[in-house]
Amino acid sequence: MNTVLSQLPTNTAIVGTVWATATLVSALSLGIAWLRPSYPGWRGWAVGHSALVLGLLVGTLRTPETLLASILVGNGLVMIGTGLFVNAFQRFSGQVLRRRALLLHVGVVLSLLLALFVLTVPFDDLTARFLLATGYLGVMALTLLQLVVHQARVQPALKGAYRLNLGILIVVHALGLPRLLMLAPGTHPETAYALNVPNVLMYLSVLLLSVGGTFAFWVLHADRRREEVQTLQGELETLVYFDPLTSVLNRRGLWRAHSVWARQEGKAEATLLVFDIDHFKSINDQKGHAVGDEYLKGLSAVLREVATREDLVSRTGGDEFVLLLTGHEAQVERQLNVLTSRLYAGWGETLGFTVSFGGTQVEQAEPLDVAMNRADDMMYAKKAAGKALRLAATGEQRPEGTHETRTRRPAARSAPR
Repeated sequence: MNTVLSQLPTNTAIVGTVWATATLVSALSLGIAWLRPSYPGWRGWAVGHSALVLGLLVGTLRTPETLLASILVGNGLVMIGTGLFVNAFQRFSGQVLRRRALLLHVGVVLSLLLALFVLTVPFDDLTARFLLATGYLGVMALTLLQLVVHQARVQPALKGAYRLNLGILIVVHALGLPRLLMLAPGTHPETAYALNVPNVLMYLSVLLLSVGGTFAFWVLHADRRREEVQTLQGELETLVYFDPLTSVLNRRGLWRAHSVWARQEGKAEATLLVFDIDHFKSINDQKGHAVGDEYLKGLSAVLREVATREDLVSRTGGDEFVLLLTGHEAQVERQLNVLTSRLYAGWGETLGFTVSFGGTQVEQAEPLDVAMNRADDMMYAKKAAGKALRLAATGEQRPEGTHETRTRRPAARSAPR
């Protein structure tokens, strides 16, 4: 082995470029990981990357005088770095490494280092050492590949980032394969450090793992952060624009959705209906708020069933609901007929409360509050005339004087100027 080391060709430029680049990336990764902490595993990746780069550097700068130290320290750092890589992905995916598994891994590394010592001092066998270290790295690589593939399957939102990491890992090992095939037979140990194609490809694999691997792992963190921000934004929009009890739009959500509808082209007018539950305060006082909540959810369910995806259903406050039907006249006519049958028959069950409503036409350019006031006036006029929509406990009584109003499209009225 000493003869091989003493006859190394001068490939200082390639080695220097690779290690200078890897060292710079390692230093930047460590600095960012400690100054800008991210998800679990980010600091572990940075430390593992530094250990791997340093271990490979120690192994490359091997001389006859530093042979044993280079083998033990270099391979030890590479094994530690590889283990930290796997652990970084495990922690990022939410897995908890048990203490027993950690101790077992430490024991495996120490056993391999002891075997490398034996294969260096009593028996100077470069091929055996190479195969031993390569076998460990292969097992860890398969573990990492399996983990990445599994996480890409269970986390569809991060599939692209996991595929990027997977692709880089595959290319890295593919670039190292020629050197493995060259040294595995053990017939030409002098080629281990010579300036040849397999060794140049190995240097490229180190460079790709250093730069590309760090970038890919950063992309994984960035994609996860983006996904969480989008999820949080959706949750905040739900809190801001939807009613938590009935899951329909609240007043703010209705105004926002109406403004979107009003800006659409080809939408001349829509049918606006307002509803409320008669004597709702008495219902809460006599039957309890839990029953009142069920009534609110029951009415909202009926309105949601009638509405299409383009229509708007909103609980604007208390027991007041709004339904904006935006389809063509024939479709709205069908919806009004369905709404009448659902409310009258209690959706196949007894709703047990009275619903009053008013309706009007609303044009796109008309302010929503003006149209709602007009519909409210109609509803209160009906209440005063005793024409509430009665949902009898038996489901047999017909709503007095309201059938024609409920099934016909409300007459258009111009907005007050």
